[in-house]
Amino acid sequence: MMHRCFFALAAAPPIIFSLLLPAAYAAPTPAAVLKAVAPRAVPATVDSRLAQILAAHKGKPVLVNFWATWCEPCREEMPALARLAARWKTKGLVVQTIAVADNVKLVEDFLWEASAELPVLHDREQTISRAWGARVLPTTVVLDRRHRIVLRGQGAIDWDAPAIDKQLKKLIN
Repeated sequence: MMHRCFFALAAAPPIIFSLLLPAAYAAPTPAAVLKAVAPRAVPATVDSRLAQILAAHKGKPVLVNFWATWCEPCREEMPALARLAARWKTKGLVVQTIAVADNVKLVEDFLWEASAELPVLHDREQTISRAWGARVLPTTVVLDRRHRIVLRGQGAIDWDAPAIDKQLKKLIN
């Protein structure tokens, strides 16, 4: 009886592995995209810190990225987002990140390790992210020069993709 149990348990890992193997070779999940939305005002929130940041960048388009260190897709897209910020800074695009329900030290350490020199606003209580409808991380909202929401994306975005540059170019020109 003990021998049957041993063989049944010994056979389980190869069977499970063979079932999971096709998933390992499946096509990668495509990157999220920025989708155009009807221009609308930014939401009001009790937390005025983001409003102050936006006021400091009046007349400039702003990309707001909601993320967290505990979110793997967020971590994966952050280096590309930092490259986008550097690439578009001289063209007038402002990139602002918002760390959602995260530890301040973990955020600072991650950004340093990822060499991602991005401004970060901490939203530990999630007042900003809730008001802005960032229920999935990462979520990105792009504002035009009048600070109206015009683009929105949920999920990790390939910030190095030419299609993204094309969308952003329309906001700058």
